[in-house]
Parts: sequence; C-alpha cells; structure tokens
Amino acid sequence: MKKRIIMCVIASAMICGSLASCGKSVGTGSSSSNAQPATTAAPTEEATAAASEESTEAQADTTAPASQAATSAVSGELIAEAARVLNNLNSIDYICGGSSVEVDESTVLNVDNKYPYTKVTDSRFSSVEDVKKYVTDAVCGSLLESRYKCIYEGEPAMFTDSEGSLWFLQGARGCGFSFNSDPVISDVTDDSFTITANFDDYGSDSTMVVKAVKENGLWKASSFSINGEAENRR
Repeated sequence: MKKRIIMCVIASAMICGSLASCGKSVGTGSSSSNAQPATTAAPTEEATAAASEESTEAQADTTAPASQAATSAVSGELIAEAARVLNNLNSIDYICGGSSVEVDESTVLNVDNKYPYTKVTDSRFSSVEDVKKYVTDAVCGSLLESRYKCIYEGEPAMFTDSEGSLWFLQGARGCGFSFNSDPVISDVTDDSFTITANFDDYGSDSTMVVKAVKENGLWKASSFSINGEAENRR
C-alpha cells in the first residue's frame, strides 16, 4: 500500500511538473507573440510616414525645377524679344536718317531736280512694298505715324519706285541708337511691355524708354521717350 501511495505521489508530481512546464511555454509564447507586433508596429508607422515625406519631397524636387525653368524661359524669351525690338528700332532709325542701305552711288535719279535718289542694290528690298513691310513689321502706333512713315510714303519719301527699280534718298542726318546696356523689362502684360536701355547719344549717355506691343503676332516698338522728354523725339 505504501508503495502504491508513493508511486501515486511520484506520478502526480511528474504530471504537475509537465503541466507547469507547458503552461510556461504557452504563456511565454503568447506573451512573445502579442509583444512582437507591438514592438514592430511603431517603426512600421514611422517608416511609412518617412516614406510619405520622402515621396512628397521627391515630387517637390521634381516639379520645382520645371516651374523655375518655365519662369526662366519666359523671362529669357522676353529679354530676347526686347533686344530684337531695340535692334529693329535702331535699324529703322538709320534708314530714316538716310543710311544703312546698300546702293549704287553711280546711278542717280533726280526727282523734281531736287531729290537725288540712288539706285538700291540692297538684297532686303526690291520695291517700296518690301520697305513698307520691313518698317511695319518693326514699328507701329504713334511711332510709325509721327516718325517713320515717311520712309515709304510722303513728300519726299525715303524710297521711291521708278524705271523698274527701287531708289533711296541718302542723307547725312544724325540717326541710330548705339545701345550700350542690357534691356530692362517692366510693366509686362500679355500684349505689351516696357523696355529701358541706355545708349550713346552723340558722346553722352542717355536713357531710352520704349513701349513694345504685340501686333499680328509680332513684338513692335510703338513709342519711345529719351530722358523723359517728348514722345518719339530725339
């Protein structure tokens, strides 16, 4: 009997030990299993947030230069147009002053015995209509009407068609603008802007303000003032 009692006690102890061992393992495992997501969840959220921020920053970095490039392109285009307007104005003023046109000085046409025209050999022009287009592609408005229309019409016009040829009334009048600064652009709209530039005014430095407008798809000078004086006068 004692032997049976002892064996039962031993068996009971072994069973309890086994159960205790299993319970600890499940508990540890369960605790470990529940803790693992808790410890990894925070880094996952942080990583997601960081990735989102990086994605936003990357997108900003990608779009910002494009926007800056577009702005730069517009500004550069206007500067180029301003330079072209000034160069055209300079060329037109030289023509109005009786120079910068290639001619055959040995062939002269006297009109009313007082206007000695010389035969044009300049490849840009073969008729008064060519001259008119050249002028009206560069200037318009009050500048054309008050200062440069006499190039192709009036009495006397700077050019005339006669005997199947084009003739030019040369002269030695002061003309042209020797610009010596980069154009500064202001008052920009869709169809106008203002150009300010310095030029050598017969040895002194003067400032010209030119109003440019878009007409028939072309940027043209429509008026100018020098040192704040009367419009279209020099």
